[in-house]
Amino acid sequence: MSIKTIGAILAGRPLNQVGPGASLQEAATIMAGQGVGALAVLDGDRLVGIVSERDIVFRAVARGLPMDGTTVAQVMTCDPVTVEIDHPISDALAVRLGDAFRHLPVTDNGRVVGLLSYRDIPAEYLMLFERFREMSTARADEA
Repeated sequence: MSIKTIGAILAGRPLNQVGPGASLQEAATIMAGQGVGALAVLDGDRLVGIVSERDIVFRAVARGLPMDGTTVAQVMTCDPVTVEIDHPISDALAVRLGDAFRHLPVTDNGRVVGLLSYRDIPAEYLMLFERFREMSTARADEA
C-alpha cells in the first residue's frame, strides 16, 4: 500500500467545479465532459456545496424540475463534510465516505482543492477499514 494520503490520490487531478447559479444542464454537461460524478460548488473561492449525479436525478429529474430552469443551488448538498489533503485515507473513511457520502471535498488550509470519490480509495484500504470496523463493533458488543 504505497498511497498513504488523500493528496497522493488526488495528485495532478483538476478541481471539477461549478457555480451555484449554473443550471443543472450546465453541471451535467461538465460532469459528462470530465467523466466525474460530482462537482464542487464554489461561490468565488468559497465552497458552498457539492452537486452529484444522484442530486440531479433524485432532487430534480424525479421531481420533474427542468434541467435548464433549475440551478445547482436548488439541488446541491449544502455545507458538505470536508477532509484535509494531507490527512490519511482512513480519515476519509472515518467520516463515512462510502456510507453517508460518495464524494468528499478535499481542502488545503480551508481552500477546496479537489473531490475524493469512494471509488478512488484502493480496495485494500477498504478491506482493512471494514475489518477494523467489524472488530470494533464486536468489542463494543462484548462490553
